[in-house]
Amino acid sequence: MAYTKAEQETSLVFDNETGEWNVYSTVPKHIRKLMTLGEMKVIETENDRPIAIQGVLKEKQVSMKKERIISEETKEKLRLNGLALHSKTN
Repeated sequence: MAYTKAEQETSLVFDNETGEWNVYSTVPKHIRKLMTLGEMKVIETENDRPIAIQGVLKEKQVSMKKERIISEETKEKLRLNGLALHSKTN
């Protein structure tokens, strides 16, 4: 049975000795992404789809970054730039 939203989780644990990340996930979006990043072991399936996986990623495959917060003014400038670029290509 698929996991409910409340039950879904993704866990990354870094092993400093090996420089590897141990990964476990039951979040569908994360499962799809992780399956493209490395060799993952499917722990559970439902209707031939993985609903729980685990695997190992190399240190450089995981990054952390500060959340980008864009003001409404900047959003508007970006939107207008996008419209200008779009009109140039048509």
